[in-house]
Amino acid sequence: MAKSRSTRTSVSVARKKPSHGDAVAASRTRLRRASGQLTAVIRMLDEGKSCDQVVTQLAAVNKAVNAAAFTIIAANLEECLTSRSRDSKHTAEQLQRLFLTLN
Repeated sequence: MAKSRSTRTSVSVARKKPSHGDAVAASRTRLRRASGQLTAVIRMLDEGKSCDQVVTQLAAVNKAVNAAAFTIIAANLEECLTSRSRDSKHTAEQLQRLFLTLN
């Protein structure tokens, strides 16, 4: 018995590059989630939850905040690199300082 093959046409969908606005929106969503996680951490402390549970949740909050920061910096990096009106040396130094503050 022969297998039937469905014919599919390959449609190439051009993906839109995430804009600065998209990065801000994604970061806002991530930070709102982190805010909820932080509220949960405070509640865990109030309820006397174990240290390892609290630290695990704090690590999750930290990752979410850092991811939001990196997303915003990355979006601005692209914007700065494509903008010819800015002093590129000053911009590079400023972005380097921003990355280093996240450590």
